[in-house]
Amino acid sequence: MSGLGAVVRRTVTVPIVIALELLIITTAPITLAVAALACLVARSSLPVRSTALVVAYAAIELSFLPRLLAATEPDWDALLREVLDRAYRAMRAILDVTVTVDPGSAAPERLRGSGGLIVLARHCGPGDSLFIAWLLAVRYGLRLRVVLIALLRLEPSVDLAGDHLPLCFVGPDRRRARACVEDAARSMRAGDVLLLFPEGGNFSRPRWHRALAELRASGAYARVRRARRNTHTLPPRLGGTLAALTGAPDADVLLLAHSGFADDGRERPLWRLPTHRDLVVHTAFVPAADVPRVDDAALSTWLDQAWSGIDAWIAAAVTEPVDQVLGR
Repeated sequence: MSGLGAVVRRTVTVPIVIALELLIITTAPITLAVAALACLVARSSLPVRSTALVVAYAAIELSFLPRLLAATEPDWDALLREVLDRAYRAMRAILDVTVTVDPGSAAPERLRGSGGLIVLARHCGPGDSLFIAWLLAVRYGLRLRVVLIALLRLEPSVDLAGDHLPLCFVGPDRRRARACVEDAARSMRAGDVLLLFPEGGNFSRPRWHRALAELRASGAYARVRRARRNTHTLPPRLGGTLAALTGAPDADVLLLAHSGFADDGRERPLWRLPTHRDLVVHTAFVPAADVPRVDDAALSTWLDQAWSGIDAWIAAAVTEPVDQVLGR
């Protein structure tokens, strides 16, 4: 991205973030010691884990910002994989959280052999998108394109990466957002994957009730009946999915569900860090020919049915022991 707006924004955000993160790094011994004392009082490891996570984030960003500012990387996809892998390893070490793929999921070889892949993933709680991105880019070795909320441009690393990677930042202007998604999908080739979150945000009970109310107010009573039965996911929005399918008419689709970081598979507050958890991921491969693209009503019905399947898998995953879900 170029332009006066980007220059002004980065003139403000980059120095502030660098100064703040240098302060975090230099004061880390003190803050970690204080956090350790807080652990004794609270009888919980969360204070020191939370502090360590902030320090790790600052260290990772400070190590990559100079490379982003220099803009001389020979392989930007490789840099993205490096960032994601370091972030995943830090979260795994600090929180003891891992990603495990359900044995019934699509084979990685099939995903790599696709002529372009659109991933429709559920969204539940802070951090799950990082694990999904790591799975697709690092473990599966795919070239990642992501649809992100425009507010993330205030994060300098994400903002600068958008100059060199096919990141699509979407805001409240729906027409512009759909055009951005369609453009990101149009240039996909074998080995490329476009990651979307059709729900438009993290699951929460208030958002679930609001989404049903909006569908009811729009007269979409059939969608209300279907969505009411789904109690772990929000009703998927059609706009972004339609834009991606329009831009890449020959792309296959991967439906991605995961167990979330809460005991009930639903929302988790930002301050309640997940620890000692296994994020179980399930994927289902849908060939391009099986996805309705011409008829919006048919696509809406297909997407709702697909989301009902995702919801049912989540419900089963959180009510059965993890070992049973994984077939151990």
